[in-house]
Amino acid sequence: MCGILGSIDRTLQPALLASLHHRGPDGHDLKAIQVAGRKVWLGHTRLAILDLSPAGHQPMQSRDGRWWVSFNGELYNHFDLRRSLSGPFRGHSDTETLVELLAAQGMESTLAQLNGMFAFAALDCRAGQLYLARDPFGIKPLYYAREGRSLIFASEVRVLRLLGLGNQISDAGLRQFLSLRYVPSPATLWAGIQRLPPGQILRVDLESGGQESRRYIAPVRERFQGSFEEAVGIYRERLGAAIARQLLSDVPVGVLLSGGVDSALVAAMARDAGAEPPCFTVGFGQEHAECEIEDAAHTARVLGLPFHSVQVTPEGLREALPAIVRAVEEPLGTTSILPMWYLVARARASVTVVLTGQGTDEPWGGYFRYQVGLLSRALPFPWLFQPAAWLARFLPGLPDAAERGLRTLAQSDAAKQILAAAALFSPSERCWLLGDAEDGGAEAQIRAWLRWVAQAGTLSPVESMMRLDARMNLADDLLLYGDKIAMAHSLEARVPMLDLDLVQFVESLPIEYRIRWRQGKVLHKRMAEGYLPREIVHRPKKGFQVPFGAWSRTRWKPWVEQHLLEGLEDILERRGVERLWRQHSKARPDRSRQIFSLLMLALWYQDQSHANG
Repeated sequence: MCGILGSIDRTLQPALLASLHHRGPDGHDLKAIQVAGRKVWLGHTRLAILDLSPAGHQPMQSRDGRWWVSFNGELYNHFDLRRSLSGPFRGHSDTETLVELLAAQGMESTLAQLNGMFAFAALDCRAGQLYLARDPFGIKPLYYAREGRSLIFASEVRVLRLLGLGNQISDAGLRQFLSLRYVPSPATLWAGIQRLPPGQILRVDLESGGQESRRYIAPVRERFQGSFEEAVGIYRERLGAAIARQLLSDVPVGVLLSGGVDSALVAAMARDAGAEPPCFTVGFGQEHAECEIEDAAHTARVLGLPFHSVQVTPEGLREALPAIVRAVEEPLGTTSILPMWYLVARARASVTVVLTGQGTDEPWGGYFRYQVGLLSRALPFPWLFQPAAWLARFLPGLPDAAERGLRTLAQSDAAKQILAAAALFSPSERCWLLGDAEDGGAEAQIRAWLRWVAQAGTLSPVESMMRLDARMNLADDLLLYGDKIAMAHSLEARVPMLDLDLVQFVESLPIEYRIRWRQGKVLHKRMAEGYLPREIVHRPKKGFQVPFGAWSRTRWKPWVEQHLLEGLEDILERRGVERLWRQHSKARPDRSRQIFSLLMLALWYQDQSHANG
């Protein structure tokens, strides 16, 4: 896990590497390489995980001199890939495997074989081509911008901002954020800066300056034909193999443990693989229903694993918010960002790598919106729900998820259903904030992914939604903040539930093996019962939530109100913000999801304005 940066033609100074020091405190370097009459800069900051020796130093050149690579991430199958290569090897890093695989087989063949999380730049000196690539699920981020014929790229936006790029807010990006609570790739909130989409490769021809970007991934087409019990056995083997692969490390490995089944299963199978990973949990105290410390401690006791917890206070979280926004770089509307900051800081005090349970809910159908998707399939007349969806806005006690569910049921078009299910603000609410309801291209992004999903053949609407979520909002929301917060503390966070071989199997399963009416993660939980007591497997989901609604109406109220009403005047209609804040203050209805997102936007905008100033 590292930081990468580079450019075509634009001169980069070694001091720029300091902006990514948190991603790689164990070493750094910057190379200028002359290719096809142009100068290509490749930079790297290293967090040493595999091969702690100088043999893992980057940027790294292939033995034949043709390829240079600056790599961020982990390739979990790199020892298997090495068997097809001839030595001698300098060390045992996965970066060396990657650069020698490129030298032996080229980019297309190499990408098809990689199982891991990664974002990398690869320079083919002989062909005069520069490639940028992001892993199939977008676990690792990569940003880039064009400046004339120059291209500049980096693991984090701060590098591009230091070079004077992205000084204006993207109107389309802002509208997508208000529609989805995040900005899906390739868009960002900075005009002129893009985020490489998951499973995509960007190629630049150095001689002509031509550029092309395309997806190198294909949707799973295979359909599992075996019985439910046969699938349980295969899933056990695949997940066990994934966790064993992701335990590979030359530094200590732990587990981020919540009170739920997903991280508990990861911890249990890691123990069965021969590890004794320490477990780390964060909470707010037992007076808060959202606190998971007691549940996680019980799981750790059952598994016989070391357990460490950190308890945070509302004041501590509020004080950390500006630093969190600065680290994440984008105003994501997920409250779990807050405790995650303290959780990874505590974990880093003991280990350098953690396994997490992230990435389970999307392929296994763990969210409420998938239940709504099942219901919509059973109810063939969406227009019947249109009056109810309209009236839902005036029912003060209706939960946000239920309101979105009604709006989803009122839609017959697949893309509009998905947008309604995920929507941060409804079209009418966007009118309050922006003066019109335009979504900035959010629906178009959903349609583009649906066209990709359709290559798999006929899928049910809910299965299409699950596949889209696993590559769109997971990549640019949950995984994005997970990477940024972990790397702010120089911690590598791995997600074995998104192992490529594993997800390919899960997505081949019949939908009823994964989700049924009022049941999510069906087969996943059945398999987990072989490792964990039923009270852990079927413990009610808390979802790593924060009592933001209560705090923002009480102890945080003056602070939140000030930032909302004074911090967004330049980009949103004040009257619209005031209207939402009045609703939330009275909890008629509760607008916690929307208010937190606006607060993050206000803090982000304040930080950007300060940087520009």
